[in-house]
Amino acid sequence: MKLFYNLLGILAAGVFGYLAEPYLRFQLTGVQPSAAEMARGKHVILQLEGDGKVIDLASLKPEQLPATVLLKSDVKVTDAASGVTLILTAGNRAKLVRLEGGAVVVSPPGDVPYFGSVLANETDLFQQIAALQSNEIARPPEVVPPVTPPVEPAPVIPAPVAPVTPPTGDSVEPTKTIEPPPVPEPAPVPIPAPAPTPEPAPAPAAPTTSASTPADVVSAMQASIKAAQIKEFKFEQVLDWKADANETVDGETYQTGVASYKAETIFGVKTIQAKALLKGGKVIRWIWPKSGMEIK
Repeated sequence: MKLFYNLLGILAAGVFGYLAEPYLRFQLTGVQPSAAEMARGKHVILQLEGDGKVIDLASLKPEQLPATVLLKSDVKVTDAASGVTLILTAGNRAKLVRLEGGAVVVSPPGDVPYFGSVLANETDLFQQIAALQSNEIARPPEVVPPVTPPVEPAPVIPAPVAPVTPPTGDSVEPTKTIEPPPVPEPAPVPIPAPAPTPEPAPAPAAPTTSASTPADVVSAMQASIKAAQIKEFKFEQVLDWKADANETVDGETYQTGVASYKAETIFGVKTIQAKALLKGGKVIRWIWPKSGMEIK
C-alpha cells in the first residue's frame, strides 16, 4: 500500500511539474515563457453560435479534430535529434499533432520529425471544429423505408377452347400453297482501290545534352555558396562536397550534390547536410534532404 502512495505522489509531481514548468522557468532563469507554453495547461471551452452548444476541447476524440490547421502567425518547429529549427510562415497549412489545453502542437506536412507549439486561436482550429459540429447537428436522421411484402400474382385460369369439327363430304376445299415472289440478287458493289499510304516522316532526333561531371557539380555548389545564394551557412563551414545521383523534385529532374557543413546547435556542434538541385550546370535551389523544404 505504501508503494502505491509513493507512485501516486511521483505521478502528481510529474503532472504539476509539466503544468508549472513555464512559471518556474521564469522564477529560476528570468526567461519569459511563450504564450503557447502559458496556454498549454488551460482548460478551453468553445460555445457554438446559433444553438449555443458548449464543447470541451479536452473531450474531443482524434477523429473529431481536423487533420490540418491554417496558420495565422509564424511558428518555429524543431527537430529534437539534430537541433535544426525551421519556420512555418503564416498562411500555410500545418499538420495537427495534438491539443495541449489552449495550445496546438503542429508539424510540417509529410513524415518529418519537426514539432512546434502555437496558440489555438492563432489557427483556424476553432472555426473547423464549429463547422464539423454544425454538420453533425444539421444531419437529418436516416429514414429506413418500410418493407412491403411481395404480392403473389393471381392464378391464371385458361379459357375453355371450343372443339373444332372438321368438314365432311365435297365441302372440303384443297389447300392452296402460295409461293413467295423471288428475291432479286443484289447488284455487285464496286470495291474502291485502296488509297496510297503516305510514308511516315522520320522522327526528329532527340537533343543530346552533355551531363556534367562530378567535378562540375562540386564547382557549381562552391560558386553558389561563395555568391551567398543562401544564408544558412558559409563556404568556410563546409567540411565535404559530393556529387550525387539525379533526382526528380516537383516533376523536374535535377542533378544533385550534397554539402556537409559544421553548425552550432542547442545540442552542441553538429554536422548537417544540405542538398543542391542543379540544372544546366548551375544551382537552382538548396533543400533539406529529409524534409525537402527549401533553404533560404
